[in-house]
Amino acid sequence: MSTKIHRFGLFVLGAIGSLAVVGCGGGGSSTPPPPPPAVPSISNINNSTTPTGPVNLAIGINGSGFQAAPGQVIFTQGSISATVTPAAGGWSNTSIVAVVPNGNGTTNFTAPGTVTVTVKTSGGTSNGVTLNLVQTSNFSANNVTWTTTTPLPSPLAGLRAVAVQSSNTSAFVIVAGGFNGTANVSTVYTNTLAQDGTLGATWTISSNPLPSTLAHFGMVEANAQNSLVPANSHFIYAIGGQVNRSDTPGGTNTVYVASVDQTNGTVGTWKSLTSTPLPDSLTGPAVTVYNGFIYVAGGLTPQQTPTTDVFSAPINSDGTLGSWTKSTNALPLAISFATTFGFGGNLYVLNGDPNGSSDPNQSATVGLQDVRLAPANNGAVGTWALTNTTIKKRKKNNTWVAFGQVIDAEGIYDGNPGAVELERSTINPDGTLASWNGISPANLQINANVFNAASFVSPLLSAAGNPRFLLLGGETFSAAPGVPTALVYLNTAP
Repeated sequence: MSTKIHRFGLFVLGAIGSLAVVGCGGGGSSTPPPPPPAVPSISNINNSTTPTGPVNLAIGINGSGFQAAPGQVIFTQGSISATVTPAAGGWSNTSIVAVVPNGNGTTNFTAPGTVTVTVKTSGGTSNGVTLNLVQTSNFSANNVTWTTTTPLPSPLAGLRAVAVQSSNTSAFVIVAGGFNGTANVSTVYTNTLAQDGTLGATWTISSNPLPSTLAHFGMVEANAQNSLVPANSHFIYAIGGQVNRSDTPGGTNTVYVASVDQTNGTVGTWKSLTSTPLPDSLTGPAVTVYNGFIYVAGGLTPQQTPTTDVFSAPINSDGTLGSWTKSTNALPLAISFATTFGFGGNLYVLNGDPNGSSDPNQSATVGLQDVRLAPANNGAVGTWALTNTTIKKRKKNNTWVAFGQVIDAEGIYDGNPGAVELERSTINPDGTLASWNGISPANLQINANVFNAASFVSPLLSAAGNPRFLLLGGETFSAAPGVPTALVYLNTAP
């Protein structure tokens, strides 16, 4: 190999006659081109194993390589393809908030059915993930009528209840804890839940009670449709609450979890999540599960004062929880005994008690009219905004949400018990709530007149495709501080 000196640099002539630059400046080098943008990849939708939702509602798409500026989200069902360009505020390199279209403008998607979701950027088109489109209902809360079904085995207040779906036509109800008028209990009951909302004739006492007596806690259920647990898996959580009736007001930071067998409703052994307790001990927190995260808002501290704290924790695939995060966007007002739910990319907190108390069972004062919402995505809670307030100032009440309609019910509120016992609103496309309307005809009232009751929306739709709302137990207003009841109510129409 020979070496030659050139006035523009040093060159080496190899054995095969090739020429390569090995030194000297003066223009012999160049900047390598930037790497091509990454192809986007979707890891999940709504932090769920089998994501489910209706059209015209926002979903959360998680993954990587989405880039900083919005690209496109494509929804495909057979020959129908609809392309959406989400707002810049809902787009990041790892997360997208997009509203599911009802079709391509000419032909509507079929629901129930499935669509394939892909993300397209300058880097290419992502893998496709299946989104299950659910049937929607145009029911009117003004047509809801009520009756009773199988009562609880024992009168209880401050209890909690969830439903576990077994099939499209069957489910199970799990009821835990509560105050029996004398003491808090650890009992867990189960029963069947029919498509029409009625319960089986007999309740079963679970052989796996709560590890301690508990009342006024939060309780939610995780499944493959709302979290990343495996298909056909179900976990229920008991979060915070008052351990002993004599506590003033008490409160624990313990989080218990148990599995539920969807084939027979059997509750497994409860385990304490000792590595992920609540950051604070709380009685009467507002708790919900939304898009793979558990959210906890407000609550009464052991110092007898309400809190503004909002916490969130991811649900792991094995049913455990990730670390709790305290939101930097606290509630504008400290409250306890409020209600909360997630819908369309937002977290909502309704009503609540702004006053401190040593007795969670007291009924001396009314609550708040306030209704607030904040963006909620992957556990991060945005800035809170006030939307239309409820007619009544409620606390220790119940809230049902189905297909964009909200029913606020029961609780301790201003006026006589039974006067505007129920009121309703709808969720606007921008997430705000429409003005509340009272449901006042006598035949449309529950006539329960209770507070500290349990409630849930059945995961099953009636044969006509309408939701069923259940109200369980609670304290009546017949005496102070209230007398627990065993009655269970459900709607029979529409």
